[in-house]
Amino acid sequence: MAKAIYAVKMTLFADQLELPARIQRGLRQVVLFVSLLYIKHWHEALIPEYAPKNNLELLQALNEYPDKEVGAEGTRALSRHLWYLSEDLIALAFFDDRVEDGEKKRMLENLVRPASKKALKRLEGKGLRVTNTTTLSGFVTSRSKQLFELLTDRKKHPQNLLADEALKNRVRALKVVNDSAERCDRSSSSFAGAVKDEGQRQYLLRVDKHYRSEVPKRTKASCSASSL
Repeated sequence: MAKAIYAVKMTLFADQLELPARIQRGLRQVVLFVSLLYIKHWHEALIPEYAPKNNLELLQALNEYPDKEVGAEGTRALSRHLWYLSEDLIALAFFDDRVEDGEKKRMLENLVRPASKKALKRLEGKGLRVTNTTTLSGFVTSRSKQLFELLTDRKKHPQNLLADEALKNRVRALKVVNDSAERCDRSSSSFAGAVKDEGQRQYLLRVDKHYRSEVPKRTKASCSASSL
């Protein structure tokens, strides 16, 4: 997002900059993509019940994007992050008020469909075919019921749980993990990669793990208190 902001600024002040035509073209591609597609989904990325519908709509928009080069590259990137179109997490869409009742009814009907043999943490982007007629209900199988089983101890059919306000609040409190997980992974990789000796690297990781357990709230105040 920082790069996107800089691209917008450079485009706005392009007449004051001496940029090669190739750079100008690249900046224009970035700015149009961010302004027309990316910004909406970026702002709503932390809303768990919006994730399935937003992912599907972004894939469909990328298919129709006028700049085919950018659309294809965006599709390739997004296809590596389709956790919320998997059989498990597609059920979050049941709590999305933007999804029409008719579509939710079809989703409920598809809960009897056989699950895939392999339980995937995310939908495999390779070979995925999404068109304008692709629907959320098409991703639902019997495995999608597991979300309800994990979030409530009541053995009820999902249809009888959709109006449960406590369950809705529990869903809305979920963390959308894409960005958090990637930041953690990147931080750990950079931290461990700075040390060449394997023994020292493992030791540092253990120290880091111990510190995190001792200081669960990594605020400035708690860190200062732990160092005294």
